[in-house]
Amino acid sequence: VFISLFLSFQAWGQDLDSAIDQFMPFIHALHNFSRQIPQEKVYLHFDNTGYYQGDHIWFKCYVVTSEQHRLSGLSKTLYVELLNPGGEVVDKRILKIENGQCHGDFTLSQLPFYSGFYEVRAYTKYMLDFGNEVIFSRLLPVFDKPKIDGNFEEKDMMRYGKYGAGNYPMKREKPLKEKKVNLRFFPEGGNMIRGVTSRIAFEAMDEAGNPIDITGAVTDETKQELCRFATRHEGRGMFAYTPGAGKRKVVAEYSGKKYQFDLPRDLPQGFVMETDNLSHPDSIGIWVRKNSNTPAEMLGVVILSGGKLLHHCLVNVSGDEIGFKMDQTQLPSGVSQIVLFNRDGEILCDRLIFTNRNEWLDIKAKTGKPSYQPHELVEMEFSVANRDANPVKTVFSLSVKDGANEVACKDHILTDLLLMSEIRGYVRDPSYYFKAEDDTCRTALDLLLMVQGWRRYSWKQMAGVEPLQLKYLPEQGIETHGKVVSMVKQIAKPNVQVSCLLLQKDEENEKNASFAEFFITDSLGRFSFVSDVQGKWNMILAVTEKGKKKDHRIILDRLFSPEPKRYRYAEMQVNIAVENNESMNDEETPDNYFGEDMESFRVAYNDSLTRAGISEKVHHLSAVTVSAKKRSRERDIYNNRSTSVAYYDVDSEINDIQDGGKYIGDDIHQLLISMNKNFYTIQRGASEYVRILRSQ
Repeated sequence: VFISLFLSFQAWGQDLDSAIDQFMPFIHALHNFSRQIPQEKVYLHFDNTGYYQGDHIWFKCYVVTSEQHRLSGLSKTLYVELLNPGGEVVDKRILKIENGQCHGDFTLSQLPFYSGFYEVRAYTKYMLDFGNEVIFSRLLPVFDKPKIDGNFEEKDMMRYGKYGAGNYPMKREKPLKEKKVNLRFFPEGGNMIRGVTSRIAFEAMDEAGNPIDITGAVTDETKQELCRFATRHEGRGMFAYTPGAGKRKVVAEYSGKKYQFDLPRDLPQGFVMETDNLSHPDSIGIWVRKNSNTPAEMLGVVILSGGKLLHHCLVNVSGDEIGFKMDQTQLPSGVSQIVLFNRDGEILCDRLIFTNRNEWLDIKAKTGKPSYQPHELVEMEFSVANRDANPVKTVFSLSVKDGANEVACKDHILTDLLLMSEIRGYVRDPSYYFKAEDDTCRTALDLLLMVQGWRRYSWKQMAGVEPLQLKYLPEQGIETHGKVVSMVKQIAKPNVQVSCLLLQKDEENEKNASFAEFFITDSLGRFSFVSDVQGKWNMILAVTEKGKKKDHRIILDRLFSPEPKRYRYAEMQVNIAVENNESMNDEETPDNYFGEDMESFRVAYNDSLTRAGISEKVHHLSAVTVSAKKRSRERDIYNNRSTSVAYYDVDSEINDIQDGGKYIGDDIHQLLISMNKNFYTIQRGASEYVRILRSQ
């Protein structure tokens, strides 16, 4: 490994060779990490930004490497899940990835159906090794079916406390209602050191998580102002501050009222790092500062992007401040991380920066004529070129939708792959940072990266400080993993034969397809196989030992779906795009925005009764004519499901229970209790009953 060292020594008595030897293991580990542990990202391109009951959600999937965002050849299987507002997985697609791409769709016809914000998330199993935060997730508004077909001005959504789902099951954690004004501080690099000036970024939000504009000041014990500040963009701003002795307070002003906050605690010793990647396009300015109480120390500085080590150097911090520059020309477009660490591999300071290389493709579309009649065939020509106007041959996806009454969308493939997949938290308008390459946008983006605390890559794992345990490897097909255990005590059964039969029936051609495979369990009773099939197949598994069928239990590893994500209230707002490409709120926030779900449900329910003309308890009907019709069993089932509080697919529920290692046999009471914690068992004499306990 070739190492280029930037050395600035004011105390040459330090043993240089010894220092290099201490930092070399971390440099080696960082260099090899991206080669040995590559990561993947997923992006889904949807056909629309908002949907109605009964609609199809069509999507094209792109699976790319996190290092250079090129189509990935690692995983061959993608999992795409549809979650209802309560956080339940109501539909799932297992898609075959070819050349980093695949596509699929969902139909919004699940029963019981209720409108709200549905989540679509996508991931490979391999991505789960790095935490649930790395998976693709998108909230989509789904409205009630318009009363008049085609009237898409109607955007009615069930409103139970603006978020809750009434009596429907709720697995997703509800967003937290915060204070009216929330102000959080983020010292650049991570810490405030006593007596050392550093830049402090801040973020101001209301109780729903929306950014607000504030002004304020830092005051000492005598209420003397030490520095003033104001928000610059989307509730974020920055000020320079030097921690000192005595108690310091922050007084912020919002809507004519004053609010008081505490600053983060400062440390008596340590380092502060300031960076500047905005002033010069070819270099990054870095300053490392300390106070007189902090001993001189040799430190390492690295720049990482996409899990790959790009630059590194050593600096000897003997005085109170040292400044140097690092090359920025080789950084790829997107988020990079600057890390200052010591000889024990511990992070002292770190910082995210963004580089924009303007490497985007120029895509132009041309139609045959300026306007078309409804349902008339539209012919379009596309030209794709790079920034040098050279033609580019590539595969792309296109969505065409009615621009009138369109739900505004403020993200796209660039915002997601280059920015949002590298940070955590809600950003109201990520597309703003890609609209123009001017100082205002670049400064606002720099502030955003200062307040987002999550890092996609674990420094300790990359630097070899902690081992990385990979539970899943990139799948090379539809993989089935499981284990064979005894029926009662769940003792692993090694060296038994597992037979697998796959069956598919072609209804149109009246043909059947099938094939069988056999496996021997290992010492832990485990087995696995990979199949390359498409469409719907039935799988039959059986266990034999010494040629005889055994009633052992087969537990499959199918319970890997992540927990539903917790969202902010601000993320569940509908904006309608207008002609100038801006957006406006679809509706004003009601007074009971944060009211109790049950109370909001009663209000909505009573309102619906009033509008239907059923506001009295007793109604006298003058005359009724009853005409009998043959009852349809299928129609009765549909009506019962569509009006139910909860509907369960028993086969699927039993599979989940068995995959979790629990045995319930034919006990329907245990089945109901296992499916829903709101079921409970009561004993009356010799009989046992199961009833449902409503959460309200």
